[in-house]
Amino acid sequence: MKRPLAALLSASALPAAALAFSPGQGDFFSLQNYQRSRAEATSANLDASRFHFQIMFVDADNFHGRIAEGILARVAEYNDALFTLFPSSATISTSPRAPLDAAAPDEAVEICNLLDLTTCSEFGTAFDLAYLDEYDLIIAMDDDIQSLILRSLPPESGYEQKIRLLSEFLSIDFCGVQQNGTMTDQSFQDMIEPTLWERVLPFYNTTKGASSGIFADATTWEDIYTPRIILTDTGAAVPNLSGWPMVEAAMVVACAGVTRFCLDTMDVQFNAAFQTLLEAHFHRPEHLGITVEQADDQLRKGSLSLTGYFSPKQRHNRIEQHLESLRSKFGETS
Repeated sequence: MKRPLAALLSASALPAAALAFSPGQGDFFSLQNYQRSRAEATSANLDASRFHFQIMFVDADNFHGRIAEGILARVAEYNDALFTLFPSSATISTSPRAPLDAAAPDEAVEICNLLDLTTCSEFGTAFDLAYLDEYDLIIAMDDDIQSLILRSLPPESGYEQKIRLLSEFLSIDFCGVQQNGTMTDQSFQDMIEPTLWERVLPFYNTTKGASSGIFADATTWEDIYTPRIILTDTGAAVPNLSGWPMVEAAMVVACAGVTRFCLDTMDVQFNAAFQTLLEAHFHRPEHLGITVEQADDQLRKGSLSLTGYFSPKQRHNRIEQHLESLRSKFGETS
């Protein structure tokens, strides 16, 4: 008589050791570490020396990209980064999903109006590989678009690290990579203006685990006006995970992630450059006699653009810390 499959797989049928996976030969795979390593590579690829980043969203429908462009502009403005982050959008015009008309779809215009965005008044732009040299960050709306762009590149082109998925920025581990694990859900909330956060809140926990497919589906008029909250059979009010509201929430959160990632990258690069400047100017015992104000004047004359990134208080704090480290190095007390 054959034994049921469940019995064959039960713990009583086999010894515990036989049920366990055998350990791999290398390090265990960690999604968290994988996301961080990709984020670090992309952050290192960005160049903050121009004091701004140009960001292009790429879609295949002349719809999602322009909405993301508008949301990022709104989030950037709320975080005093309107002149630091410059979003744009383009469409894979050869995609089967691409419309023949470059004008914004009526559904996109409606969403722009609902969210008070200004990105639906212009005609769409066809994506071109030349944009890889013109933009700091290319953000594909879904996996198919990213794969298409990557397959179009010559081997070892060096562009791979600047081509990211929008869904990657839903992860705190990715967009908060420069914060050494200190970024929290509250950090995300603080970056989103209250009126937008109210639209995000019912869906926030679900968006954090969303894949890029959430930005790939077509949006209809019915989707746009899908109720945000619905009742279950038992009468409980729950978020409606079908339709545009869920996609909108994920897009707002991801754009907040893009903003945080870019601003943190800029801070890290300027902090490192300022420290290098300090070490180049003040590194000998005789430099210990200089005052913070004198040191600041000297640095400002040597690199006005770099030092101008920081407020006087920030510069003075960094100079004092550096001089204190020199005192420790040369065995002197303040």
